[in-house]
Amino acid sequence: VAVEREFALKGGTAINLFIRDFPRLSVDIDLAWVPLESRTIALPHIRDALARIAANLQQQAGINAVLQANRSDEMRVVVTTDSAQIKIEVSPVARGTLYPPQEREVVGAVEDVFGYASLPVVSLPDLYGGKLCAALDRQHPRDFYDVKLLLDAQELNRPIFNGFIAYLLSHNRPLAEVLSPRWKDIAEPFYREFSGMTFETIALEELTAVPYRMIDALKSC
Repeated sequence: VAVEREFALKGGTAINLFIRDFPRLSVDIDLAWVPLESRTIALPHIRDALARIAANLQQQAGINAVLQANRSDEMRVVVTTDSAQIKIEVSPVARGTLYPPQEREVVGAVEDVFGYASLPVVSLPDLYGGKLCAALDRQHPRDFYDVKLLLDAQELNRPIFNGFIAYLLSHNRPLAEVLSPRWKDIAEPFYREFSGMTFETIALEELTAVPYRMIDALKSC
């Protein structure tokens, strides 16, 4: 992925491998397309870059990488081994970043386990602005967990709030729906899709409190 310099890492993988000290596992690699291009120009460029990533991965022993082609705007590579599957994804809608990406190195805990790596990562306002919108929209325990660590560290500052506003304004749903969601019961996805992903035990009750903490924190920015 790092070879394709017009991509920058974002999402939970960026947070947990490059910002936080590897508190949880991640299930996919979310990439931002950095050039601010029109959709017509960007989509072929993104697909070509993903095709190169898939081809490079396919040359590695024990790895199967397939560029998905079910739709013209499906920008995803599915990577599988005998024991795992991950997705490398790019949004066909959101292109460009609010601030320039930064070259970052993996945190020490990641380097100890997997070795050294560095690649461009979106700015903290981009990273957490997008994460806060995702938490409001998807309401997945993984997003709530990442937001919890942000709130626990008291790092929700004005630049991140500005990033949140920028990503909120570019959301495909009405603002009123995103800002006043009907909160879901996250018990099932917590036990089925999240439990066991963190290196320190976290209770369901801690995550169910995050939406209300998040709203209060956003209001106080």
